[in-house]
Amino acid sequence: MTIDKLKAGQEVTLEILIGGSSFEFKTQVIGTNAGTGALVKPYIYNEQVVDFANGSPESMSFSLHCIDPYTGGRVVWKNLSVTVVNFKGIDYYAIDAKAFGKIAASSERREDVRVTVNTPGSALKEDGLRFSVSVLDISDAGISFIGNSYRVTIGDIVEINFADNAKNTDFSLAVKARIVRAEAENNGILYAGKILERDNKLLAYLCFKGMEEKASKLVD
Repeated sequence: MTIDKLKAGQEVTLEILIGGSSFEFKTQVIGTNAGTGALVKPYIYNEQVVDFANGSPESMSFSLHCIDPYTGGRVVWKNLSVTVVNFKGIDYYAIDAKAFGKIAASSERREDVRVTVNTPGSALKEDGLRFSVSVLDISDAGISFIGNSYRVTIGDIVEINFADNAKNTDFSLAVKARIVRAEAENNGILYAGKILERDNKLLAYLCFKGMEEKASKLVD
């Protein structure tokens, strides 16, 4: 499939890659143009369009994934440029391939990539029990934390609450997850949960936190 075969209204996934980490969000094609590439709806956080090109590390790159309607397979265009453009008073992402019309490669799903948190928080069970935890890491698919409550068992649904700052932005997160693993540790119980719902706030946190982690590694 070539990028010019994308259709207005088609769902695509924009992936942001920072070093060994990647984060993605679903968006929609507005249209294509042989001179500018594809226009897609932007990622909005706090009612503002996130401009990934502004102040981002040089190592950041972008890929665009979609389902090829002709084959049903998942395909990808890599090493794209993504800039914010205004079209008829509305901001969009202009996505340019180095060679417009280049045939997309076959794409497999990325692995679950987590960011380190190491922040205190709390867990709320469905029966109203709340207990203190230490959130270790999180991705858009899973979360791990340490707590001291033996009343949580595999299969339970809990809401993990914690606050953190990433890229000078404050986040207060409430993540609902189903417990899939519980192991005794010296300092408590290590829990792993499968995230049941993800929203724009979580995706923004993951992206900003990943950018921050990558920038700190470059400094080190």
